[in-house]
Amino acid sequence: MSKLVLTISNNKSLQNSIRNALVQEQNGFCTHELNSTQKLIESLKRIKPSIVIVDFELGVQAVIGTVCTLNSLNGSMIPLIVAFPEVMNSEIGTIINAGIDDFINFESIPSLLPQRINICIYRSIELTKHVERSKQFSNISLAASQAGSSLLIIDKSGSIVWVNEGFEMLYECKLDDFRKKFGENVFESHLNPRTAESMRKCAQDGEYVVYESLWFTKSNKRKNIQTSLTPIYNSNGEFSKIIAIETDITDLKMAEEALSEKHDNLLTTMEHLEDANHLLDEQRKEIEKQKVNLEEEKNKSETLLLNILPEVVAHQLKKKGFVKPKKYNEVSVMFADFVGFTSLLGAYDNIEEFLSVLSFYFETFEEITTKRYIEKIKTIGDCYMCVGGVPQANKSHPLDTILAALEIQKFVEEKAKIDEANKKPVWRLRIGIHTGSVMAGVIGKKKFAYDIWGNAVNIASRVESNGTPGMVRVSESTYEKVKDFFDFGKLIEIDAKNIGLLNTFIVNRILPEFSEDEDGYIPNAAFRKALARY
Repeated sequence: MSKLVLTISNNKSLQNSIRNALVQEQNGFCTHELNSTQKLIESLKRIKPSIVIVDFELGVQAVIGTVCTLNSLNGSMIPLIVAFPEVMNSEIGTIINAGIDDFINFESIPSLLPQRINICIYRSIELTKHVERSKQFSNISLAASQAGSSLLIIDKSGSIVWVNEGFEMLYECKLDDFRKKFGENVFESHLNPRTAESMRKCAQDGEYVVYESLWFTKSNKRKNIQTSLTPIYNSNGEFSKIIAIETDITDLKMAEEALSEKHDNLLTTMEHLEDANHLLDEQRKEIEKQKVNLEEEKNKSETLLLNILPEVVAHQLKKKGFVKPKKYNEVSVMFADFVGFTSLLGAYDNIEEFLSVLSFYFETFEEITTKRYIEKIKTIGDCYMCVGGVPQANKSHPLDTILAALEIQKFVEEKAKIDEANKKPVWRLRIGIHTGSVMAGVIGKKKFAYDIWGNAVNIASRVESNGTPGMVRVSESTYEKVKDFFDFGKLIEIDAKNIGLLNTFIVNRILPEFSEDEDGYIPNAAFRKALARY
């Protein structure tokens, strides 16, 4: 699909440079040009560009005005790149804070512009998806509250640790009042026999239980409540909690009772047998309708459970009662750790500015690894951990992981040069990669997390901690998988803590015959063709 690039500049040389850079690229770019921002709104509505590039030499106000215009369009997430001359002045910070997506100097346009455009467009698409998901979750939460459904989490000791707003709507009392009546422990409290037996079946026998109970509010209002209990187990198969979903079925019960009374009256009126048979038939239809309504309420309860847990986890929990960890025979684990993290922290005037920079790096790392099908596992302080080959197993993970590592180091080193020139704190990075087997699965009791375990994780961490700033270091197992595609330095033996001696290699670049660029960071068609065979 063609990507329409709208450029705003009165510099013909810049316009030509952008046009030529995009024409040479094989990703289907086309351009539309404006000399100023005067007709920007009209052009945005008419041509609907994929991205906008504005000339910094038009002035700071023109750039900020473009940002405001893009933000004013409802539902618009069109990314904005600012092109600036080689010498930047102090006003560059103003436009960065205004909300631009990226900036590029004139000299880098021929070599880097297509890639920067693709990254910005990809980021915009992902941001749009996140916004839509956020709206969906908000709608689910609102729907649950409006429906009056009560959600409770009961831990393995019998304590109610969390309830939603629907709990107070259903019981018309606070959780503290509920505890005063039944006690802190619902397993040991004085409950009616049906509730006590249902709790026992769920907690001890691991059964999915549905039962009904009667509740009287402070105003002596009677409520019939249907409760479904789902046992939840941890990664070791041990019982950890119960999720209870409760629904007010008073109206359904009252209808059934009313129908039952009608039925009893009809049985005593045998004198009008024909009329009685007719009424019984109507009554039978109404009972069937109530059964359908009860089934719908049950489906709503199950749907709410799927909304609380990830779909795969929820289905496996319902089917087996726990999520079983999975072994992967071969994956590539990568650790990326900033050098001198404590010194960097002290170089900033306030923690907010420091965290903003750290987040900027981690977000960029995630963009790079995601496009290489590498799964981010977690961040630990200044350390970024990811793995190729899970949860979707593949054979290209060593190549994917090293390509991502080279791109990450290139990004960090280029940013370091800019920061050093501007007398800002300079961030440097060590990266270590190891290929081996791991276990992967879901852990946690209240908050679930996807994680990996195994000796391969420890080895990757040791390879990184013994690494060189600005370089990518790999273990021998990774080297053997990819040595035909990359240029490596000489073997370096390291003494890894709690592991022993390890052979490691520094990745210099992609081999020239497989490289698109002179520096060896971008794979060419021959590399991509070889990668496709995996």
